[in-house]
Amino acid sequence: MDFREMVYITTVADCRSVTAAAKKLYISQPSLSYIISKVEQDVGVKLFERKNYPLTLTYAGEKYVETARKILLLNDNMRRELMDIGEGDRGVIHLGMPTERAGYMLPKVIAQFREQFPGMEVRVQEMKSDLLLEQLLKDEIRFLILPRGKEELPSGLTTEVIYQEKLYLVAAFGMLEPGMFRDETETVVDLSAVRNLPFILLKRGHAIRKKADSVLKQYQVEPNVLMEVSSCISAVQLAAAGLGLTIVPQRAVDVLGGISQFGCYHFSDHPEQWDVNVVYKEDAYLDRAERRFIDLMKKVFGESV
Repeated sequence: MDFREMVYITTVADCRSVTAAAKKLYISQPSLSYIISKVEQDVGVKLFERKNYPLTLTYAGEKYVETARKILLLNDNMRRELMDIGEGDRGVIHLGMPTERAGYMLPKVIAQFREQFPGMEVRVQEMKSDLLLEQLLKDEIRFLILPRGKEELPSGLTTEVIYQEKLYLVAAFGMLEPGMFRDETETVVDLSAVRNLPFILLKRGHAIRKKADSVLKQYQVEPNVLMEVSSCISAVQLAAAGLGLTIVPQRAVDVLGGISQFGCYHFSDHPEQWDVNVVYKEDAYLDRAERRFIDLMKKVFGESV
């Protein structure tokens, strides 16, 4: 049993197909099938149920993959720590961010990071929050940037706060009537008073959709969902056009000109906000470059709020 075999077996488990895993590993399908058979012969048990499609793990296979991931992570931790001791400044940072957040945050830190680590390549996976978490658990990325707390994450993951971000209810100017506010300055909306108005929500799998559902449930609002979209920026633009209300993070409003350009309202007595966190495995070793990248984000965005 060696590291290469562990990588091959865990990749087959992730892809749930020998053919797909072979393409990902850049080896032939017969070669990969031979390696699987060899490992099963070495350990004395079947790791995969070959009659099932997609391919599934046996109980022994589940234990093998669980342990193999831990061993591969320890090996990677050791390699990174030794590189730090040697002060290596070449390599790759694998991280994940939701697509729009990547466009908002990365341009503000990449230039500074490259000045300090010119030999480091930054590779970013951009997708929905739920899919990013799957990538992290499979060790396909080292860390991700996500507005979710530790209590909302799978076990074995930990978080660090980068900055706190305000959330707003966005509506077209003039869409809300005086009786829909909880204060005389008309800055805090009574969500129970707008329950019959149409809402524009992000599709499920996005962090802001989970937050919006939680907020609306708290105020016992069953939203009249006009449409679901994949972009917070699109949601703001649709809401500003008078099509409905939406709940979005401040960064979606900032990239379109700022809160003065839209009808942006609070929806609780204290401005609603969430922590934008870096998320990684509890037992992962973050090397010097990864640590510096995270610290730069804390500095840049911590100072901007």
